[in-house]
Amino acid sequence: MKKVLILDLDGVLITTPPWKSDTIHIDGYSDFNQNCVSNLNKLFEYADFEIWLSSTRRLRKTLSEFNQIFRNRKIQKEISGFLPVYENCKNRREEVLRFLLDYHINDFIILDDDKSLNSLKDEVKQKLILTELTIGFNSEKLKEALAKLK
Repeated sequence: MKKVLILDLDGVLITTPPWKSDTIHIDGYSDFNQNCVSNLNKLFEYADFEIWLSSTRRLRKTLSEFNQIFRNRKIQKEISGFLPVYENCKNRREEVLRFLLDYHINDFIILDDDKSLNSLKDEVKQKLILTELTIGFNSEKLKEALAKLK
């Protein structure tokens, strides 16, 4: 299996403050921050990833619909799949850990703004790039991600 990118959307590619409505793209879905998309595409130049979407938005669209949304926003890779919905997981941290265990994934990076991920065990947390909701995957976080790839 290729290197896995566990990707959230809100706070990573969508940086709309919670007190504002999302700006809507011409395809009817939320716009992505263009700088964050550019940084994500730069990350893809350094490693070949399978993208697994962890965002709760994965519950509202199909994989095909999300891949069209990614193409419309000029993201250079398609999504391989969604993290499964585990009934007994209470937060993103539990979902990610279960996914890594169930799919036997060792080579990965997590892009997310979910603070529950701060309590990951060190060997998993060292592969986390924790973004900020209204800033997203900026150039500083890209540098952090590239450092973790080495």
